[in-house]
Amino acid sequence: MTEIPLDAFGEAAFIADADFRVVDCNARALELLRAPSREALLGLDATSFPNDHDLSAEFPTYLRERLTAVPFVVLENHVARLDGSVFVAECVLHRLDDGRVFATLRDVSARVEGLHRLEEANERLRAAIRDRMEFVSNVSHELRTPLTSMSYALANMARGLCGPLPDKAQAYVSRLQVDVKRLLTTVNDILDLRQMENGTLTLRKGFVPLVRLLGESADALSIQAQAKRQTLTLAPAPKEIYVNGDRHKLERVCFNILSNAIKYTPEGGAVNAAVSEEGGLAHIRVDDNGIGIPPEALPRVSQRYFRVGDQVAGTGLGLSIVREIVELHGGTLAIESPVPGADCGTRVTVSLPTCPGPLLLVVSGDEAFIGELSGAAQDVGLSVRVDREAIDVPKGCEGHTPARFVLDGSLPESCLGDIVCQIRGDARLAPTPILILSPGMEPSRRAEYARMRVEVSLWPQQPEALRALLRD
Repeated sequence: MTEIPLDAFGEAAFIADADFRVVDCNARALELLRAPSREALLGLDATSFPNDHDLSAEFPTYLRERLTAVPFVVLENHVARLDGSVFVAECVLHRLDDGRVFATLRDVSARVEGLHRLEEANERLRAAIRDRMEFVSNVSHELRTPLTSMSYALANMARGLCGPLPDKAQAYVSRLQVDVKRLLTTVNDILDLRQMENGTLTLRKGFVPLVRLLGESADALSIQAQAKRQTLTLAPAPKEIYVNGDRHKLERVCFNILSNAIKYTPEGGAVNAAVSEEGGLAHIRVDDNGIGIPPEALPRVSQRYFRVGDQVAGTGLGLSIVREIVELHGGTLAIESPVPGADCGTRVTVSLPTCPGPLLLVVSGDEAFIGELSGAAQDVGLSVRVDREAIDVPKGCEGHTPARFVLDGSLPESCLGDIVCQIRGDARLAPTPILILSPGMEPSRRAEYARMRVEVSLWPQQPEALRALLRD
């Protein structure tokens, strides 16, 4: 290349020789660097244009080596003019085929200043959001205690602790319980959101029975559904399905998705809920025939503070909290609208990894007892282990911790008492509930076992009664 029309460039342009010394430049370069003449720039080292204070003395050497490895290098640095003033420039250096270097400088000070101001504005906005969340969090803390007290008081009234209530009063108490629970859910949503933003939200994991959990939420919301003359249906499950999770957090997931379905379904509508298991995943599915969600809103409906259309009710946090809780449990949240196979409504599906149910350790040598009890336990999702010898129960429990011991009450009394003493004398197993299923036991012996925190129940029992006993 013998000649490059540098003045054709709208940016400051330079040609440097193989040693990076400027041999030519255009008029825009004189203007940008405030040089009195072209000669003032000739012979300058092109690698010295970038002069940030944090650049090391080896930077020019690095730049030279870099240009031997790649065709061009782009930098954004401070550049000093000849009069000593400094500006921010985008500097592009190209290695030409003949070994020379072609460089351009563009003043980007305005852009950098704009970005700096934008970052300052963003930081002010983040600070305002933090202050708002701190305020709301503090208020929520102040609200949670009295709301919890109200919830307990209403529960006691509903149970008749203050005496029998007339039917009308009982109905009002039930409605108040639903409203208080909804307020508590909102307060807890705000507090959880604060913990999520701080990265301090923790899960207290244990065995969580999803079928029972969804049923409890449906029972709690039945008054709300009845008030709108809706049909709230919970499909029966063949057995209990367990996940390893935080019961209170997952309870709020169930309550929230059912509450939303009831809220956005018109009077006389239907809400159907079910829990199923497939491929190691538990699926909580809630369908409604309500107003549905517009297609354009579906991708955002579980984002924080998002509300569909002109809705003014709610905080816009419910589904976002659900999604974050579910994801903390290693699960997923899917929202479809309309319901597949229908022309309206919404389907919400929460999928969570399942786990084996709590371990029931059965101590018996009677195969009929073992078989009947194991069948009932499996019906309610429990895992079963059997100890037929009961010589050293704690040693037999090494490597696993039973959720409950069930002892065959037909065992000899001395053997039965020894097993109970073994369990209660072991520091790890001592807190574990013990159930004795006995065809008959003297009241004095029952009282003695009661003092050792041992439950005694009659054997045999009807299948449904036995399943209820094991479920509890």
